[in-house]
Amino acid sequence: MRGTEIHENMQQLNEMIAALPEKQRQVIHLRDIEGYSYNEICDILELDMNQVKVNLFRARNTVREKFIKINAYGL
Repeated sequence: MRGTEIHENMQQLNEMIAALPEKQRQVIHLRDIEGYSYNEICDILELDMNQVKVNLFRARNTVREKFIKINAYGL
């Protein structure tokens, strides 16, 4: 993969994350970008563990599906 493709993919991922509902966006950002632990995210966002895990699962799933669709169909 060339540098241009990597840059485009990162830009697409950032746009997809930005389009997520607020809680999902916050959780995926804290976990996958900032590297916080689940417990730290619970404290920061004042959510229980189940809410953090559900929001992270939904966020990752949405981003994954959109990313696959874009790369499979070129949309």
